[in-house]
Amino acid sequence: MKKYLFCGALFIFCCYWLLSAYDALKTTNYEFNGLVQKVTPPSGQYKIITVNNKDFDLEWIRWYDDLYTIEVGDSVIKKKGTQWMDIIKKR
Repeated sequence: MKKYLFCGALFIFCCYWLLSAYDALKTTNYEFNGLVQKVTPPSGQYKIITVNNKDFDLEWIRWYDDLYTIEVGDSVIKKKGTQWMDIIKKR
């Protein structure tokens, strides 16, 4: 019985890890450049922003200065193949 419990827990951990890796890869392929039209309050830990009428989850995306919070009207630039995003604050 303990063998099956260990194998089941290991299987669940591997599935969780693979899904997390897939989400990270998916967000690495995001590419956007424009004004933030909407910032959705996080249902979990991370915000969702709308740029050019498309929603982007910020869970795996990082920006250079973490002191900034993203607001409506800020310009954001993210290139495909990287996790980094640039924020240009509105004045």
